[in-house]
Amino acid sequence: MREIPIPPACVPTMESVLVDPVDPGPEAEAHLKICRACSEVRVAYLAQEESPEALAPAGYFERLPERILRKLPARPRLHLRVGPFAWGAAAALLMAVGAGAFWAGRANRTPLVEATLPRTPSEVQEVLPETPFQDPEDAVSQLTALSQQEADAVLRILSDRQAQPPAKK
Repeated sequence: MREIPIPPACVPTMESVLVDPVDPGPEAEAHLKICRACSEVRVAYLAQEESPEALAPAGYFERLPERILRKLPARPRLHLRVGPFAWGAAAALLMAVGAGAFWAGRANRTPLVEATLPRTPSEVQEVLPETPFQDPEDAVSQLTALSQQEADAVLRILSDRQAQPPAKK
């Protein structure tokens, strides 16, 4: 970028404004009344603060977290506090408890042996219906569909069953 050249008549006035902007001297005051550019430079120079806010150095905020962490005391790592021996002992204990629970659960799974007498075929016939999964209303409708001789035979069988005393268990 090219600098704008300052006219030779304005150079001494600018130097006196930079030295003392409030009282630059009688010659500079006379020039400031004539030259509009020099008077604007004086106003801009007077508008500046004497002590601007201090700026943070470059990269200050980027390095701040690591500087804070460096000042904190170091925390010991977990694997240094709890040694490998402790982890091995914990694993062995866990395996022992797991194996014990597994074998204890299997101990109760043996079948119970009960003394039972085998059923006779007549008892099995009493327990099992003649036609499983049959609706009771369906038997009545089947009875009406039979001929007179077949219906008499069914009624005789039913009356014989009711006449027999129930088997003792």
